[in-house]
Amino acid sequence: MPSYPSPAAVALDSSVVLADRPDRARIRVVGPDRAKFLHNLTTNEVKARQPGSGCEAFVTSLQGRTLGFVSLLVLDDAILLRTEAAGLGPILPHLRKYGVLEEVELEDDSAATFECHLAGPRAADLLASLGVSSPPGVPYDHAPAEVAGKAMRLVREDPLGAPGYTLIGDSADAPAVLDALARAGASIGLVRIEAEAFDAFRIEAGTPASSRDVTDKNLPQELGRDDRAISFVKGCYLGQETVARLDALGHVNRLIRGLVIEADSPPNPGSKLFAGEKEVGWIGSVAVSERSGRPIALGYVRTSHVAAGSALVVRDAGGGESPATVAAGPMTAGG
Repeated sequence: MPSYPSPAAVALDSSVVLADRPDRARIRVVGPDRAKFLHNLTTNEVKARQPGSGCEAFVTSLQGRTLGFVSLLVLDDAILLRTEAAGLGPILPHLRKYGVLEEVELEDDSAATFECHLAGPRAADLLASLGVSSPPGVPYDHAPAEVAGKAMRLVREDPLGAPGYTLIGDSADAPAVLDALARAGASIGLVRIEAEAFDAFRIEAGTPASSRDVTDKNLPQELGRDDRAISFVKGCYLGQETVARLDALGHVNRLIRGLVIEADSPPNPGSKLFAGEKEVGWIGSVAVSERSGRPIALGYVRTSHVAAGSALVVRDAGGGESPATVAAGPMTAGG
């Protein structure tokens, strides 16, 4: 039987974990109108950003609904848009539709490049041991770096709620880079993690994933990332009227929340949440906590039931039920 917290959880909290990210997509946006183009189709400030900086943002529809959750990295000659590969479906046709009106081109770099993520309090120490002594300090800032003699781009970001860095490079260099990171981290307790553990830590940190937690049923403010992903002073963009109206109202009807489920296994994504006989939300991402061994989830809950400790019931399509508790912020202790 597995014991908890798992070695991966111990490493994330006290040392460093390493994750390959084959589930990620990278779209390179080029052309003289690239900044204006993305500025007009996302919720965050893009035009004023300088090379070496970046941000997270939502891609929104004309109605102000979320088509995806992305990060944008401003390069000298392009802007790199990153998201989950599974969430690219609604985003790419939308960008292409509006791209015909601008001098931009969309280049899918997903197959030609790879990315991996380091997270934990000793992530910077590991990079320093490989000669990367001054990594970016501000979220989504990025800079060139070299690992195992391979040219990389190093991005500061914290999807797991711990100090984190993502490395992006040519796919052909992935084996050498991953091996160098694992070897350098062995002496400080590095643990390599797979997608399941990454998802569990991401859910505990409250970081949403496109397609699972961010769909066209959502409004940007429901994600609770206004201070990081939405600019309310950037001016007009597609869907801006809806976002501004919600800001003026001061609230939305539901919010994303972490949930701890009392069951032997996680519920199915899309399962409904109930308070008594009243439907109050639904489940998005699910996983088993690496810290507690309990099923956990991100879900949308009506604001009347979002308080930490609120008791809900998860009901699946077959009628099965499991108790669920709304977590208190990031579930860094497994709920």
